[in-house]
Amino acid sequence: MFLIITWQSYYNMLLKASNNIKNLDLDIRVYSAMSLEKDQKKLKLALKDIDKAKLIFLYRSSESIWEFIEDKINSGIKAKIVCLSHDPSYWFLSNVDKDIVSNAYRYMIINGESNIINMLKYLINTCLNIPIKYEDPVFIPWEGIYHPDSKKIFLNIDQYLSWYEIKPKAPFIGILFSRHYLINKNLELEDNLIKEFEKRQINVIAAFSYSIKDAALGTKGNDEVVREFFIDERGKSRIDAFIKLTSFFLGQKRTNSHNGDMASAGVSLLKRLSVPCFCPVSSYYKTIQEWEQEKEGLNQDIGWSIAMPEFEGVIEPILIAAQVQADDDTRKRIPIKDRIEKFVDRIVRWINLKRIPVEKRKVAFILHNNPCASVEATVGGGANLDTLESVARILKRMKNEGYNVTPPADGKALIDEIMSKKALSEFRWTTVEEIVQKGGAIAFIEKDRYMKWFHELPDNTKNRIIEAWGNPPGEWKDGIPPAMIYNGNIVVTGISYGHAIVCVQPKRGCAGSRCDGQVCKILHDPNVPPPHQYIATYKWISREFGAHVIIHVGTHGNLEFLPGKGTGLSSACFPDICIDTIPHLYIYNSDNPPEGTIAKRRSYAVLVDHMQTVMRSGGLYEDLEELDRFVSEYEQVKIKDKAKAHALKHLIIETIKKTGLDQGIRNPETKNFNEFIKEIHERLSQIRNTQIQDGMHIFGEIPKGEKKVDFIYSILRYNTGDNPSIRKEVAKALGYNLNELISNQDKWDNNRNKSYGAIIEEIDSICKQIIAQILLEAKNDQY
Repeated sequence: MFLIITWQSYYNMLLKASNNIKNLDLDIRVYSAMSLEKDQKKLKLALKDIDKAKLIFLYRSSESIWEFIEDKINSGIKAKIVCLSHDPSYWFLSNVDKDIVSNAYRYMIINGESNIINMLKYLINTCLNIPIKYEDPVFIPWEGIYHPDSKKIFLNIDQYLSWYEIKPKAPFIGILFSRHYLINKNLELEDNLIKEFEKRQINVIAAFSYSIKDAALGTKGNDEVVREFFIDERGKSRIDAFIKLTSFFLGQKRTNSHNGDMASAGVSLLKRLSVPCFCPVSSYYKTIQEWEQEKEGLNQDIGWSIAMPEFEGVIEPILIAAQVQADDDTRKRIPIKDRIEKFVDRIVRWINLKRIPVEKRKVAFILHNNPCASVEATVGGGANLDTLESVARILKRMKNEGYNVTPPADGKALIDEIMSKKALSEFRWTTVEEIVQKGGAIAFIEKDRYMKWFHELPDNTKNRIIEAWGNPPGEWKDGIPPAMIYNGNIVVTGISYGHAIVCVQPKRGCAGSRCDGQVCKILHDPNVPPPHQYIATYKWISREFGAHVIIHVGTHGNLEFLPGKGTGLSSACFPDICIDTIPHLYIYNSDNPPEGTIAKRRSYAVLVDHMQTVMRSGGLYEDLEELDRFVSEYEQVKIKDKAKAHALKHLIIETIKKTGLDQGIRNPETKNFNEFIKEIHERLSQIRNTQIQDGMHIFGEIPKGEKKVDFIYSILRYNTGDNPSIRKEVAKALGYNLNELISNQDKWDNNRNKSYGAIIEEIDSICKQIIAQILLEAKNDQY
């Protein structure tokens, strides 16, 4: 018996090749490691076959079942073993001549049906001494340009462009995919993408690559292929958008495959390319049926297919293909038609955003609004960001850049107009009639128009919405009024500033004036769909207003938390439904990457991080400052001047009560006073060294003056890797160990007549003076 156990990616080809070896009295059995992982019965059969086999070929992958296989092999079987893997350390499981292993690897790595057939014949001949003819591996190009209408592969861009029927003045899409799919004749996904773009009159350059640069093999790797095919001789991009269908980093090489900084080379290349880079997902683990049925999405694919590419800054991880598995365990990657259409439509709109003249661009800003919590106070909520002033300033900058907008004077003018017109989706405290009367309605959507959008949804999705909120466009249900319906039309609220609109995000749900606050818990409910008005608002922005880009302002709204799969969304998932095909920017707090990641993966957001609020030390003031002075004086005289110490004791107790610091201290008058003073030192040190926010950040505004010093110091006060903080170095220069000061802030230093907490405050002051001096010497006019 000739036994083969292989990585799923090579299983199809090896099974097909084994079926092509005939006229031999040899039982060839092929197992997929993935199928053994899923099926314990098959694993037991494979382990039994190891005992029977005379020749075993392994291509090791990462499944846990390989431990059982290796234990079995190491138990003393007599078979000849050839073991390959992308990791050469596993080759040592082989027990045949190293030249045989090396030659087998060359067949495998070049790949292709004839080469794999000849590899099996080669192993049969050399390992089993069966006289079967074989041929040496035939070279197949590592990289090139592919098109389904051509019978040949193009090895350079000029050949391809001479052959290709270029659509004049039309944009170009660059596609990079893995050579593996070309070799294995599994190109339905690439063919579908190419045809979808060409149907929309967009030119395509589809290049394939071995993915990893390997000098020994002569492969160029992804980065060289991108430079060769997508960047012209002047150094300018040939393409308007880049689709990366491989998860390998662009700059990945065989020599740096364990280097943690592999993404940086790809980031530099993408900056040079200077076009959006889209990295859709092809599930390696899930069949289409499994993906459709699972609520979570693509848990097994996240690391390799979603998270890793994100390090290069790629966007829009839309699932466009998954697996179909046959009875013989062969698996084939199959495109998902409606997902491809959605993906292509989104890219077309990104390209349009770039190509349309500035004065014709339309922009929609979405402000957030926490549900049922003092409506007027929560419009424009955003963690550490003054969203209202930020939007006003962005609109002014847009005006200066040529956009056809009429911006408000400032953030106050913006919120005043929103509130005076009641331009928000509120059906608990304000009636829809009042909203319309005061001018808060920016559009009315007739039932027939909404029904066209509604009928695009899958039947189960439509039924879920109706069950929760009634028939379109909304109706009374279980005592809950319809959401924002006026004369049978859905009301869209917002303020128009020419080619820009500012909308408050629609309500996620509400029970009307009778609401006791419980209904609003559906904000993050994974099952309750948004109301009809929510969906209609986003569809109107995309299709009727015709926004070229939608910008959510501040952390965070609820679009990305609507019901649906966690990753790899389908057309039944509400974030996917609502964002439609609009390019999506999200001004987001850089201090919240976990939820920012959700926005990227579930609402296809391009995050535009904003700076943090300036942090400064709390310090002491007024009564606390006076208390600190009394305590310091007491420490200095408590031994040598008992009378003054007694007087200070009463002043300290009186001031403590005045400041409220006595809360939690029982009977300060009778407590051991030195212990009491120690506790007060500690409390004062906590107050003076606590970092507090100094106002809200305004997008695009760089801190100036003292705020700039505070901002820089809030970063430099901490160690960075092996680099000590400026705080630690100044403490060292003054003869102190910073960790000791921080750990014992209540301790008194008789040499400086200060507590350790006060010394830390002094160190902070010195650090800020150093930063300020450096800024002045650098002639920084911002300071």
